[in-house]
Amino acid sequence: MSDDPYKSSSFIGHSLWMCPRDGASKDAYSSIIANTASILNSFVYPPHVTLVAAMMTDADDVVRRTKELAKELAPYDFEFDTLEMRDAYFQSIYARLKQTPQVMQANATARKFFLERQSDPEYMPHLSLVYGDFGADEKETKLIPALQKKLLTNKKATSSFRVDAIEVWSTQGDVKDWYLVTTIPLEGVNETKTT
Repeated sequence: MSDDPYKSSSFIGHSLWMCPRDGASKDAYSSIIANTASILNSFVYPPHVTLVAAMMTDADDVVRRTKELAKELAPYDFEFDTLEMRDAYFQSIYARLKQTPQVMQANATARKFFLERQSDPEYMPHLSLVYGDFGADEKETKLIPALQKKLLTNKKATSSFRVDAIEVWSTQGDVKDWYLVTTIPLEGVNETKTT
């Protein structure tokens, strides 16, 4: 059995998700995920970028620490980089997002509040478009070209999006069992440089 929870079809604990708030971006990514899931008979889930995942403490503890984290983070943007695939159920095909200073700092700050995530590998911001176990050939010849076309068709809505809250999700078990615990607005202030 793999130690990588992303390779299994069920997950663990609680996860913090950063979800597109802009209507056009949220709608475009939701449509891509839903349409692809329909074709593949796979799961539909809200478009999200995981900030940190697999916290094994109870919901009250995760929510308490997330409220403290949200005081430190200001709203920020994600930017599309490339479309990639991996041999992992929850990262089968995903939109890799740019590792901008704001994005990387948000993850570094989250790790300070969730010390159990300090030893995680380097943060790879991404928005999964397909969950499931599909062969590399099927992904390369069928799925990725179709997804690239959908992303290009919706380029304005999928090239970047703003996040302004953290969603705490129970991600214990199969995707069908996951649920939103709460949404916590980001309260931090963007630092502006003065000359």
